[in-house]
Amino acid sequence: MKSSYSCRVIGSAVVLAGAYLLKDFYSQAGSEQLAWIIGPTALLTEIFSGLAFVHEPGFGWLDVQHHTVIAPVCAGVNFLIIAFCMSSFQILWKKDSPKEMIVGVIIASSASYLITLIANATRITLSVLLFSFDIYSAWVTPEMLHRVAGIVIYYLLLFSYSSAISHFFKNAAGAPPASNGPISRHTLLLAPLFWYLAFSIGVPVANNALHNNPEQFIAHSLTIGAVTAGLTVILFKLKRWKRLR
Repeated sequence: MKSSYSCRVIGSAVVLAGAYLLKDFYSQAGSEQLAWIIGPTALLTEIFSGLAFVHEPGFGWLDVQHHTVIAPVCAGVNFLIIAFCMSSFQILWKKDSPKEMIVGVIIASSASYLITLIANATRITLSVLLFSFDIYSAWVTPEMLHRVAGIVIYYLLLFSYSSAISHFFKNAAGAPPASNGPISRHTLLLAPLFWYLAFSIGVPVANNALHNNPEQFIAHSLTIGAVTAGLTVILFKLKRWKRLR
């Protein structure tokens, strides 16, 4: 038991170290260094939306006709880090042997990459569609709606990803579909919320984002907090309604 616990702690430290290194790399990378994620995102977005992107070296992937650019800021690496950490921790604390943990984290990294591509392509496709609507005002700006749509897509996919992992472990272990413990019932909802807020708000706070641009950061944090809290309540109600049926 002690050996398994030690492996989990070491594995968790390795995952967090990998997340830190990827975050540091992303903060300095240009479009060429991020081609491994922007290129496939552009290809998948073309399939989803019918847009046609051209690679502009040093700039990103560009669709001139629709004035759409997939630049490093749109790469979705932050979401990739969140998905990787969340799924790796779910796996690490469910497995017992070091071999299973290593294989699980490798699978989690691959699955997180694919989920990120889907999230990016969905978000960009929806953003292009929303920009074409005549629904904007002084309060509802294209930038605000774009941000909210991105949060909704990222958070719902993160929740679905977490649910899929939990469902897999329940089926593999032959466990009952639900538990009577309040903590175990709500962990599925709280894990995506924790990881999303930790990296979307907590990490920027650690990097002095609040000090550097307090007004922008507060608006950013309030938007994320309001949208994710609202979605969590809705998902909780749906989960409860499903149990009562």
